[in-house]
Amino acid sequence: IRAPGTMTRAAFAVIVALVCVAAARGVELRGGDDVGAKPAPVPLVMWHGMGDNCCDPGTMGRLKRFVESAIPGIYVHNVMVGGNPAADTMHGYFGNVNDQVAEACDRLAAIPELQNGFNAIGFSQGSLFIRAATQRCADRLKVKTLVTMGGPHQGVASLPGCDVFSPATDAGAFCRAAEAAIEAAAYSRFTRSSVVQAQYFKDPRARTRYLQLNPFLPDVNNEREVKNETYKSALSSLERLVLVRFTEDTVVEPRDSAWFSTYEPGNPPGPLVPLREQAMYAEDWLGLRALDESGRLVLAECPGQHMWFTDAWLKENVLDKYMYGRIGDESSSSEGKISSSR
Repeated sequence: IRAPGTMTRAAFAVIVALVCVAAARGVELRGGDDVGAKPAPVPLVMWHGMGDNCCDPGTMGRLKRFVESAIPGIYVHNVMVGGNPAADTMHGYFGNVNDQVAEACDRLAAIPELQNGFNAIGFSQGSLFIRAATQRCADRLKVKTLVTMGGPHQGVASLPGCDVFSPATDAGAFCRAAEAAIEAAAYSRFTRSSVVQAQYFKDPRARTRYLQLNPFLPDVNNEREVKNETYKSALSSLERLVLVRFTEDTVVEPRDSAWFSTYEPGNPPGPLVPLREQAMYAEDWLGLRALDESGRLVLAECPGQHMWFTDAWLKENVLDKYMYGRIGDESSSSEGKISSSR
């Protein structure tokens, strides 16, 4: 007869065997997590476009929740400029873009979860701004893969369309006020320093004035005579740069600005010049040629109008394909056609 609580040698041997198996599988038996688990996904930073803000529950807030549910364990941060979402919407139209990029750099650099690097997605003009942050703050921000969706990388040759916004909304009112200011005097001191869209307006009929007076785009594109080598170093250090163009885009003009194409300067303007036929590429002002020649520059397409895409399309053709899994799997691109041309 055994006393209560005693154990046979056979039972003891079984327990020892189970402990050994658990240890072999990397299981922490007391007070810890599974040390054999996969590392957390690379964090993701997203910068919204014109008329939106960081946290709108129907747009960027919802997209943040979608990514978090689609990629378990991921840390997602949406960029906000200003003190609250309403101010963030306003700053999408009014303010100094150089100051806004500097503010975003400071905030991102202070987030502990981003210290070891992160992926980034920019939407519309947010594409241009997150690229500027990548170039200017490389000493503090470690961007791994950058995806831009419909970004006006070579600026816009005509005003962004306001028709997509109802005149009764704040976004609609802001857009029409910015539109009026650019129409009146795109390169005036007030407009070029306080209207966001004027700071990436690139009139091919006035190239000299653009280079002299535009305070943002000529610098971030390294178009001035003295080049900033840190911009080139920062972009060419990316693991991958994916430039997505919307096939029916009528908001960004030209739509191929998303692929760094630009009009030949002149009055009237000349034809559209693809990236690989520009001095920017031949002389590699930004490191785009280095990315391209090493297979890290991707020119992609999303079917449809500006910023019209589904969650499923984004997951399959951006998150899975270029950031978090199934990288290079061409079989998953039935909706978004990947192009290696231009």
